[in-house]
Amino acid sequence: MFWGDLLLKDRKGPEWINDAWTPSGIIHMGGLKGPVIHDVLYKILKEKGVEAKYTFGFDDMDAIDGLPQELLKSHEKFMGIPIAYAPSPDGKGTFGNYYTNMMLDLFKKLDIEAEIYLASDYYKKGIYNKAIEFVLDNADKVRKVYSDMYKKPISDSWFPLQVVCPNCGKVGTTEVTAWDRKEVSFVCKKDKVKWAQGCEFSGKISPFDGNATMPFKVEWAAKWWTFGVTIEGAGKDHASAGGTYDVARKICSDVFGKEPPLALPYEFFLYDGKKMSSSKGVGLTGEDLLDVLPPQLVRFLMIKTPPNQAVEFNPRGTLIIPQLWDDFQKASQSTEDYLQRSYKFSEVSGENIDLQVKFLTLAQWVQMPNMQDKIGREELEELARYAKVWVDKYAPESEKFEIQSKLPKEAEKLDEKQISFLRKVSIELDQNWEAEDFQTKLYEWSKEMDISSKDAFSAIYLTLIGKTSGPKAAWIILENKALSKKRFEDLGN
Repeated sequence: MFWGDLLLKDRKGPEWINDAWTPSGIIHMGGLKGPVIHDVLYKILKEKGVEAKYTFGFDDMDAIDGLPQELLKSHEKFMGIPIAYAPSPDGKGTFGNYYTNMMLDLFKKLDIEAEIYLASDYYKKGIYNKAIEFVLDNADKVRKVYSDMYKKPISDSWFPLQVVCPNCGKVGTTEVTAWDRKEVSFVCKKDKVKWAQGCEFSGKISPFDGNATMPFKVEWAAKWWTFGVTIEGAGKDHASAGGTYDVARKICSDVFGKEPPLALPYEFFLYDGKKMSSSKGVGLTGEDLLDVLPPQLVRFLMIKTPPNQAVEFNPRGTLIIPQLWDDFQKASQSTEDYLQRSYKFSEVSGENIDLQVKFLTLAQWVQMPNMQDKIGREELEELARYAKVWVDKYAPESEKFEIQSKLPKEAEKLDEKQISFLRKVSIELDQNWEAEDFQTKLYEWSKEMDISSKDAFSAIYLTLIGKTSGPKAAWIILENKALSKKRFEDLGN
């Protein structure tokens, strides 16, 4: 059974699915896994006729606590300020808008049907006011959860809230010291964190209507309580034992007195065994992925494996992308429920892809100028674009080739047996051949002429593309029949 169907099998009543992301940097491809997984669950619920809602929040009230190298000079002074209030790297809008719009563009391409909200808007509109008041009134219970989970005492003077300093605008440097049920007392501490410096301003302020934000773990539970969220997953970085997901779930139950949402931890995409990270240059960004794969294949990659299994994905110099296409084609024709459902929920706006040729074949076609008409006749121009990107950026050298306009110098190394073999092939090209039959004959002729198949096929490739190996020999010869015949005939002359 497909993992999504299994997860939702025995659930009753309306569902509210939620997910969120902090818009503080480039989106690596692993950052798309959560949104796609939640979207699939939402689509399954809709298919079943269940009353369901899917919301996706951008946590733009978080403080800027790190910057990519290229922004250090221009944005270092904004460290500690909420993402929603710092200027955009391109000077248009806010820092949060800049990265939020990047993610929303990917959502549109992937047909992710979430209702979008910004944390900054919800705080300003007072949507979290009740939750803020509740956690301040029950700060002792929050402290107990932290103490129990982290096995260390939490000071009675700590409160689960940070205000936006009215003097310097920073949120990452403030500390609430008291609550009188109307206002909180706070101080903007100079040395609270290493990545930002507070202004040492202190005073009292209302914690409501956007003046403050709850810590991540508390806010997570507060959202579940405020909205009535029933399903929200978390990536392995949050969902490891004793991690933020566990803490938020315990706050939800022990402080808010509400059953936490359905637990859905999901694993990383790995790149050579390491977690993908755009900031560290490990793996691909979401834009990179959608440049080399159509949206349907991206969705398929995200959902074909159960979420709790890690997936290795390094496309550079490997055949992992052609293999993904093969798996996709297999799923499109499969009678197995799991594969059928994986294929169905790969659809984008109700449409999917039916590739009638192997992806590796298409990758070969895009490298041959004389095949452009065939690509057009087969209406493969759009998919050929992805194949071209794969060849140019990711394909191993063994899959790259170019029919040389003249005899490659590497062919000068051919011995008499190899030349005789190629002349034999040239003569046989006067007949009409099917590629598979011709491929078989190439092996037979090499055996008849007492030349190893390795040397025979190496001769073909050296003569046509200047390499010792390449795509299927019969195919490349027949698709370049006139050129191949003349070149094989002229050898040694």
